[in-house]
Amino acid sequence: MINIHPELCPSGPYCWNQERFRDLLPNLGIRMEQLGMLVAAAPAADKGELEARVRAELDQGSVCSSLSLDHQLVLGYDDAGFDLSQPWGEGVVDSTPRRLSFGTWQEFVQSPPVAFFKLEPCKRRSESTATASALDFAADFWRCPDQFAWETYGTGSQAYENWIAGLDSGHGDDHGNWWNAVVWGECRERAGDFFQRLAAAEYPGPVDPRPARELAVDYRALARLLYRASDKTASAAAKRGFVEQAKNLDERCIARIAEIRAH
Repeated sequence: MINIHPELCPSGPYCWNQERFRDLLPNLGIRMEQLGMLVAAAPAADKGELEARVRAELDQGSVCSSLSLDHQLVLGYDDAGFDLSQPWGEGVVDSTPRRLSFGTWQEFVQSPPVAFFKLEPCKRRSESTATASALDFAADFWRCPDQFAWETYGTGSQAYENWIAGLDSGHGDDHGNWWNAVVWGECRERAGDFFQRLAAAEYPGPVDPRPARELAVDYRALARLLYRASDKTASAAAKRGFVEQAKNLDERCIARIAEIRAH
């Protein structure tokens, strides 16, 4: 998957319609229910209602998380607000505040909407079903942008077009270029690992070893291209070239996944 804003905003990995993604989590034995989503400027009554719902889930022993500019666990609460995990460590980045203050949500005033979720264990799907649904998701994320893209963002080939436009508009040295390249590069590196395991029959499913090995090689090559596009010392022209190469290779990978699922 890939999702890019035309200005290479670092919000690309987070600001997309995630219902299909959450539908896949039972593949891992996890169910994720959205409790609500609001911006910090929302009416106080609406925020208070959502805060109360999250507190009630925590009181019942549920595992809860939040999502704005990153995923954070809700560790607990006191009279003033929620305690949030900081996955990158305290003080490393400013996108994962350690608190959310009740009433004001002041830590997230400049952030995208804050969503809260409940996570709970569920029966894990069979490996074959999980593999098929994961491949369908990958193909649909590229081919069906209306299912996933927020307004002004682009998924699949449009994401790459947005990325190239962002580079041409002078955003190549922005934090967002580096962040998107690293995140989507890691995504493709993990895809390479996934297809390598499919080739080794660690995940039983509808994929023959040979195309799985080929996809493992190509997704790792894709990761290297995007990591090169993240290089802060590279010129805008060089970054553009890496992104264009990645777009072409990504398209071929998705076409092969779709072909696998068609047989």
